[in-house]
Amino acid sequence: MPMNKPHIIAFATQKGGAGKSTIGTHVASALCYLYGYKVAMLDCDYPQNTLHAYRSHEQGLLQSDVAFQERLLKQGITPYPIAIASMEKAVDAIDTLAESDYDFILVDTPGTVNVVGLTELLERVDYIFLPMEADMGTIASTMSYMHILGNFTQAQRPESNLRGFYAFWNRFIKAEKRTVYTKTESLFQEKGYPLFNSRVESLVSIKEKRSTMFPMPEKELGKLGLGGLITEILQLVVGKGKVTPSGKRISFTPVQYEQPTPAATETLDQNTK
Repeated sequence: MPMNKPHIIAFATQKGGAGKSTIGTHVASALCYLYGYKVAMLDCDYPQNTLHAYRSHEQGLLQSDVAFQERLLKQGITPYPIAIASMEKAVDAIDTLAESDYDFILVDTPGTVNVVGLTELLERVDYIFLPMEADMGTIASTMSYMHILGNFTQAQRPESNLRGFYAFWNRFIKAEKRTVYTKTESLFQEKGYPLFNSRVESLVSIKEKRSTMFPMPEKELGKLGLGGLITEILQLVVGKGKVTPSGKRISFTPVQYEQPTPAATETLDQNTK
């Protein structure tokens, strides 16, 4: 029997290329290497298996790059495991991982809902997080997926483990005053769809600096919005005020984002009619 029940969280979208694998990797690496949690990842994103590809690349560097080897030795933490499973066997793979003493199991799902085994997976995880970009197609797709997820929560199915699902803004462009953010947030509130306060910025470094063996520095995570996202996830899953194994107290402070001018909102209203 495991010493503790792991928190099982998934990153999901209805379309590929939304950044869920990259963000999932940053979250896993921060949880493991910065905050001291015991982490495992499960890659169900067939046929890309992006997480496994990340790890294979870094394992290659371990064989050829002395500086990379020395950095890993200096860090002194064994890299978390990345398992692969088809969607049909995803629940069995989670159950196998749950037999070990992990604090978190992170699942990377396929970029489609039309796959056998997804229903069983949705009922097995505790929380699902959906990255969303500020374009109408992605927003509509995310809302459609959240409507589906609403049928799999504990409130609807007592046998389900799914406690909740949350969208968050990804590839946020800070310099661009886009009323689509505030209008979407109002629409989500109206529909009862949860949306995190955190906004992950649209910067190349997020993709370039992802690693399954090292964390992005905490200060840099904070600047990019990833730090806020990770803290917001921890506050939801672990609890506000709890302390991570590395000694960090979990407390998320919502960010106040600039509101659009009435004239800008009026323009968007006209464009979306």
